[in-house]
Amino acid sequence: MTTEIYEEKLYSKWISLVLGSITAIFFILGGYEILVGMEWDESLPVWFWPVMALLFLGLTINFLKLTIKMDHDGLKVGYGLLKSKVSWHEIEDSYLDETSTLWYGGWGVRLGRGGGNWRTVYNVVGGPRVVISLRDGLVREIVFSTKNPERVIKTIERHAM
Repeated sequence: MTTEIYEEKLYSKWISLVLGSITAIFFILGGYEILVGMEWDESLPVWFWPVMALLFLGLTINFLKLTIKMDHDGLKVGYGLLKSKVSWHEIEDSYLDETSTLWYGGWGVRLGRGGGNWRTVYNVVGGPRVVISLRDGLVREIVFSTKNPERVIKTIERHAM
């Protein structure tokens, strides 16, 4: 059994608000389609709106919170089912991210290139982010939001380097 060294949960109010609103719209449209029927130029199957509502409900639940866990095995960071797990010996460096969130294309989970390396980004609206450089692999950096970047970096340095 592993003991937690550090754990943090960041709730994504804005991501949840946007996805939750879309989910509500799909549920309303689905209910309206089933109860009243809609006149569309192109007919959609009756199941379309409820299926979309359930899909977005799943996305909303998945992106409710960003979880960061560090234990004796390594670092785990991610949203719901979308997570990265890195052992301490895989980490080469860690530092504060100075890149604009807009450069990443928004909030949530992103895959992109930064500084010539592939990056997986887990971020929430506002707040600082930490970059973890990995020794090898296709994705060479993991970037994530945190309320305590200095503490996270010190913990990583103490266990990984």
